[in-house]
Amino acid sequence: MFNVEDGSKKSFFRYENGVVLMMFFTFGFVFMERLSVVYLFPFLGPDLKFNNAELGLIVSVLAICWSLSGFVFGTISDFIGSRKHVLLPITLAFSLFSFLSGIAKSFGAMLSIRALMGVSEGPVLPIAQASVIADSSEQRRGFNMGFVQSSLGLIGSTIGPLVLTYVATKYSWHAGFYIAGIPGLIMFFILLFWMKDPNKRMSKEQLAKHEHRLRREDYPVIFRTRNIWITMAIAALMMTWLFAFTTFAPTFLVEYDKYTGPEMGIITAAMGLGTFFWGFMGPYISDKWGRKPTLVLFSFVAVLSPVCLALIHGSVLVMSIIGFLTCAGQACFPLFMVVVPGESLSPKYVGTAVGLVQMVGELIGGTAIPSIAGVAADHYGLQAPLWIAAAGAAVSGFIAFTLKETAPIRLRSARDTSQPMSV
Repeated sequence: MFNVEDGSKKSFFRYENGVVLMMFFTFGFVFMERLSVVYLFPFLGPDLKFNNAELGLIVSVLAICWSLSGFVFGTISDFIGSRKHVLLPITLAFSLFSFLSGIAKSFGAMLSIRALMGVSEGPVLPIAQASVIADSSEQRRGFNMGFVQSSLGLIGSTIGPLVLTYVATKYSWHAGFYIAGIPGLIMFFILLFWMKDPNKRMSKEQLAKHEHRLRREDYPVIFRTRNIWITMAIAALMMTWLFAFTTFAPTFLVEYDKYTGPEMGIITAAMGLGTFFWGFMGPYISDKWGRKPTLVLFSFVAVLSPVCLALIHGSVLVMSIIGFLTCAGQACFPLFMVVVPGESLSPKYVGTAVGLVQMVGELIGGTAIPSIAGVAADHYGLQAPLWIAAAGAAVSGFIAFTLKETAPIRLRSARDTSQPMSV
């Protein structure tokens, strides 16, 4: 299908494009399954008698397991020097847990199943992006990793709400979970036959030196890298924005703004389309402009999405346009989670570094915040989570000023400027 050996820049069927597409769809379907409980909550909540705090807890427990699992299995993949051997079983597992979500009949059952789903889904992003960075050309590194992560916008936040709310309206919320699990099974077989580990293309000398594997003595290097600490802080704040917003926006639109289920699906799909577009355009801009200024800009733009939703009540078309234009915060995620950590360290550290940044972000923004926002929504109204989301993005923008630039084009420019001119 995709030729691993073909290094031609003009050939679409080279492995660089193949691995980007495989990881794009794999991570996109992961995020669709992760957000499926949010889109289906207006249907399953009344049926199972769940309140907003319980929704927040369901989202939080998945995030806890997602964060810890991502770090643990990302590190394991670095130590064994293989991405494929870890990615295959977890792809099969998260698909099966989506099916099991459809048969849950109580809060305890749903909580347990979503926790197990978090364990299986957490390692996907670190491993997928480690695979992409290993096979990306320098001039496309930001775009490739941004494109992979933008799949959460196109598949997870655009196609997901349209398909799942339609299925839930026409059939049941149970059927929605069943539908969400099918694509992951398809990706399992695609990865089985076409995914290649980077170490398969290393020389015997490189393999003998263990250049494809993380060694125990290498481990402290990650924690001595300044950008890792800064990106962990940004991750916590931007995931506060992401999960406070995405967890409660669908319910806000239905219960507070009184849109119908299908109308909510259209508006959230438009937001998802915006996250898809900006998710790869932001990293593409950073390839030309630099990682640091791009992160600063789009962090502040992200503030507008929850603020506009809280203050504006317009037609479905108006809200869809606003949602598309303001969900530009997704441009930040590939940068702080993958690109900057990946460029701050050598490739063999990427799985661990990305897993670490993801873990911190998930534990704070993805775990604590949905529960806190759920309690705030029950006590102060459904607008409260939106203001929490806006605050997270705003603080993130200020912290991004402290990053050390890693974009190759900016580093080359700085070196050229610092060199004395020859006479």
